[in-house]
Amino acid sequence: MRILFLSDIATVILDIVAWIIFHLSIGYSCSKISIERFNPEKWWYQTKPWEKGGEIYQQLFRVKNWKKLIPSGAALYRNAYEIKHLTNLSVENVRIWLKESCRSEFCHYAMIIPGFFFFLWNSVEAGRWMLVYAILNNLVPIVMQRYNRPRVRKVLAQLERKSKQKRESVISYEPQTAFLNSYK
Repeated sequence: MRILFLSDIATVILDIVAWIIFHLSIGYSCSKISIERFNPEKWWYQTKPWEKGGEIYQQLFRVKNWKKLIPSGAALYRNAYEIKHLTNLSVENVRIWLKESCRSEFCHYAMIIPGFFFFLWNSVEAGRWMLVYAILNNLVPIVMQRYNRPRVRKVLAQLERKSKQKRESVISYEPQTAFLNSYK
């Protein structure tokens, strides 16, 4: 419901400024939420059966063709996590990446909500276009996270198996070493 009536040019300027403020403030706020709040095991972030391990996004949107072209919004915020921080594939680093992918998904869902505010100073038609923009602009990174997360989970599972095998071999080796050294 429109409550603020401005000239067309003033409305366009307000729309642009509002989107910049909404995007930057929501992105910044999300970057300040503790990473521990984003649990990839929560049902919201779990891959659903209909997603077919993320393949549905490749089939519908051809994610592989464009995902490398999408810039990281994290570059705008100091100390924010970016994929380039994943310098080695340790279990801990991959777990952090999974949590960060949940943060990104949460952030982009949150960025859709302000689309409804544009009805306050735009015509109904323009308000609808603002909402379409909010959805489409944020759907791209949401789809990327939903596509990538199942793959990263597989990598994590492989790393955890290898790590467990290493620990078991160390555990089985250490007593033998200790036993041999006891004869000296």
